[in-house]
Amino acid sequence: MTASRRPLRAAALAFLFVGTCLAGQASAQPAGGPPIDPRAMSGIPRADPQTEPGTITVRALLGSFSQPAVGVTVELELKSQDGSKTETRTAVAGQDGRANFTDLAAFHGGTAVARADLEGERQSSQPIALSPTQGYRVLLVKGAGSTGAAAGSPGATSSPTAPPSQPGPGEVPLPGVAFTNPGTPKGTLLVGTLDLRAGTPLERVKVRLVLTGPDGKAETREAISDARGTARFPGLDELAADVSLVAEADLPTGTERSQPFSLVGKDVGMAVVLAVIGPRTAGPQRRQMMGPRAVPTILPGSVRVTVVGPDDQPINGIPVTIVKQDSTGFSKRFEDATGEDGVARIADIPLTGEGLFHAEASYAGAPWKSSFFTLDERMGVAVEMRVYPVTTDLTRVRSAVQFGVESMENDLARVDHLFQVYVDGDSAYWPGKPYKLAAADGATGLVVRDRADQVLEHEAEAPFTTITGPLPPGELIDLSTAYLLEHDGTAEIHWAAPFPIVDGRAVVVDGLKLTKGAKKPPVKPPHENGESRVDLDVYDVGAMAQGQAYDLVVDGLVTRPRTYKWLGLGFGLFVAFACGLAFALRPRASLRERLLKRKAALLRKLEAAGPGEREPIVAALDQVYCQLDALDSRPRHADPGAAWQDKK
Repeated sequence: MTASRRPLRAAALAFLFVGTCLAGQASAQPAGGPPIDPRAMSGIPRADPQTEPGTITVRALLGSFSQPAVGVTVELELKSQDGSKTETRTAVAGQDGRANFTDLAAFHGGTAVARADLEGERQSSQPIALSPTQGYRVLLVKGAGSTGAAAGSPGATSSPTAPPSQPGPGEVPLPGVAFTNPGTPKGTLLVGTLDLRAGTPLERVKVRLVLTGPDGKAETREAISDARGTARFPGLDELAADVSLVAEADLPTGTERSQPFSLVGKDVGMAVVLAVIGPRTAGPQRRQMMGPRAVPTILPGSVRVTVVGPDDQPINGIPVTIVKQDSTGFSKRFEDATGEDGVARIADIPLTGEGLFHAEASYAGAPWKSSFFTLDERMGVAVEMRVYPVTTDLTRVRSAVQFGVESMENDLARVDHLFQVYVDGDSAYWPGKPYKLAAADGATGLVVRDRADQVLEHEAEAPFTTITGPLPPGELIDLSTAYLLEHDGTAEIHWAAPFPIVDGRAVVVDGLKLTKGAKKPPVKPPHENGESRVDLDVYDVGAMAQGQAYDLVVDGLVTRPRTYKWLGLGFGLFVAFACGLAFALRPRASLRERLLKRKAALLRKLEAAGPGEREPIVAALDQVYCQLDALDSRPRHADPGAAWQDKK
């Protein structure tokens, strides 16, 4: 089972929360593959923790990451916050196609737009918000905005009978370009509606498939995208060879359409992605918070903590504490408060001894905590924290759960308990005190999964974890754990929902079956190239109200052979019976032998005794002699002990 554990967890995570079923093309990718074609990322600024705050790095490409635009002049148009000051700066792209822009302090709070001429093609970025606490990267790629470039010549892409662009190994399809999709039934089209800015599916989107014949007459079919952002159009293998297909959908940024394509001659189904890749139409994005990092300009033994609100504005007067914890559990606290710039500067922290540090802040009656960091003798550390108002309204909290079950040794089942939470609105969820998240009844060996250890605290051997801080809004929070359950071939999972659950799944490996709790028959999860490394069955166990419990039963788990158990028990009983029988039948000394031993012992004691100690010994000897005389005066067979000895 060890070999199957990693595929089970990986497939389980992808199936529940990636949110697309485009069979390993639009969402699942080989390890190390690019998250999206660089042309689809062109012009979209990305906050990068590895980029120096207050700087912008522009990378110019001639179509792919292996084609840097070396020597190209990159322009950066700067505008101040009030628009009164503008400036255009230039830089030459280096060997990797990167051009760096620094010293932008005069334009902080304003915007910047990067531009470059790439072999006669003008590419521009979206406006980049300039901040003294955040660095940005942006790509400028030749061919961006022209999906036809990916599929071949314009003539080829406009022809419905031309072969659709097929992503190569490690690549992903371009939005709007249809591709063959192994694992999809012949004559079926999958249309994925995705938001590539956030990496999330677009649910309940009406997708239209326009079928146009050679006479120009068009037929429109419609389907609604599901929770994975996928709309299905089956039964297309009966279409005439000269029918052209175009998929379209009204997405948040406007109507997106695919290039014309055809399913003729395809032995498998096809798929196409309609995606949002432009700027968000909603309010301004919050900038990404950077984790604790060492900064050369901060003195050793010092920590600079920046506290901002939901609008990225600094908050004055927030109590801030740096806590040091050593391996013995001892902690020491260093306190300060933020100023008008939202920054607390805590200096003179001793660097003696080993230990981990974290920052704590108190806001809106809730405790906020940073991730752990260390201090050294070379430089100090900068910490950024975002705080929110808090709410106790459970209706703002949505969650999803998945139970992945597989057999282990010694009549144990491993449960990968994947649990993720999302808080709607602009307030963090905090009930006023830390609260526990229990594992399933009877769970042992509980461990916290990666990423969840930033939120959950766990004491050794405890069958529960504890949330000690508020759950921030607008982001997916991982609260996943894993634990063991004893079983006799059938495992029972009884778990009460701590939050309202909108989606519940159970995933079992081949050979296991969910016999209780499933809402529908099992399905196979999406997988790459139409095949899966491990056969999995995914069951829908439904939504669940807060406080209500899932009762699941998984059958078919591997148990230890019972034959050896019964053989061992029988052998143990036989040994116990033999020992008891031997004890009962052991030879026993006769009464005469016991009296003679008593007589000899009293005589030795009499010889060693003083004059004042002899009287009780003599009395005891007299009694022994009387008993011996009585035995000598009766027949030999009257002494049971003697009779026993005679038989021997």
